[in-house]
Amino acid sequence: MITGADAQAIVDEIMRRLGRNVNLMDGRGVIIASGDRDRVGGVHDGAVRVLRGGAPVAVTGAQARRMRGTRAGVNLPVRIGAEIAGVVGVTGEPREVGDLAEAVALMTELMITQQAMRAEAEWRRRTRDQIVADLLAGRLTAAAWRQRLRLVDARPEPPFALFALRPAADAAADAMGAAGSLYRRLGGGEQQVLASVDVTGTLWTVAGTAAPAALRARLLELRRDLPRASLLDGGTSADFAALAETVRRARLALRRRTLPEVTTLDDQEVGVLLAGLPAAAADAAAARILGPLPHELRRTLRAYFDHGRHAARAARALNVHRNTLVYRLGRVAALTGRDPRAFDDAVTLRLALHLTDLD
Repeated sequence: MITGADAQAIVDEIMRRLGRNVNLMDGRGVIIASGDRDRVGGVHDGAVRVLRGGAPVAVTGAQARRMRGTRAGVNLPVRIGAEIAGVVGVTGEPREVGDLAEAVALMTELMITQQAMRAEAEWRRRTRDQIVADLLAGRLTAAAWRQRLRLVDARPEPPFALFALRPAADAAADAMGAAGSLYRRLGGGEQQVLASVDVTGTLWTVAGTAAPAALRARLLELRRDLPRASLLDGGTSADFAALAETVRRARLALRRRTLPEVTTLDDQEVGVLLAGLPAAAADAAAARILGPLPHELRRTLRAYFDHGRHAARAARALNVHRNTLVYRLGRVAALTGRDPRAFDDAVTLRLALHLTDLD
């Protein structure tokens, strides 16, 4: 039986609809909600009789004067499943409110059931969120993973697929409802999927063998709804141990501030390796290699590398003349001692740029 504010909300709603005073009593006959707030906490003798006999009890005004905490009215059991969870009473002479009483009892049972279902759904959502959070933090064993999944009736079967949908930093709040939206778009696939948004606004999803294709399609739909979002496809993992390792690598990949709109974990292998370096060592290496370069030249280098060191395409992306781009590349070589047009130097400069892109 519900208590407190939830019980009073039910009473208030029924009274709003029917215009009659209503009392709601718990399994001991104590009034837990009423149109007359002064009665809350008192024992209702009529409700006690209902609980003992399992049948409705009508009380006239004359009878009520001889009973504790009771006024004229009709009191009926509130049944949830096969159990009597409490009693609902409608105040008034039985001949006046008798026809209403059964409707009130039915409304009460329906509203309590709805609230219980909402509470159950919220518990499942929070538990799913915690499972994903513990997976990301590396706190789960294979046995704990299986036990947690049973709690929420989730049954993703290996191989597991992992995805991370990261919105732009200024749009993280827009992603907070993304898990619920994803479940709705998947329809009946919820048992095969776990989805949760972390504190950065990134939507993490794990799917069993039956769901990856549909899941990826729905995530691509969601990505279009989130400004400048990136979708990281972690591929498939044969078992829980492999999934845990994929999660570890995916978290490292997401340390990079700029990612393509859609990418795979394999495509981010260099970033994963670099993100695993101690922060102090990474910062020192980037400073040694790129230290003297101003922002404009770093931006030029990124465009040059992102377009496969193709000068004309990089110049178009930067909206500059090709000769301007060539001049800037020469300035990079002069300031760093490394020519981005030479392969080995390009590798060094590219890695250094990766290091500056890590959170």
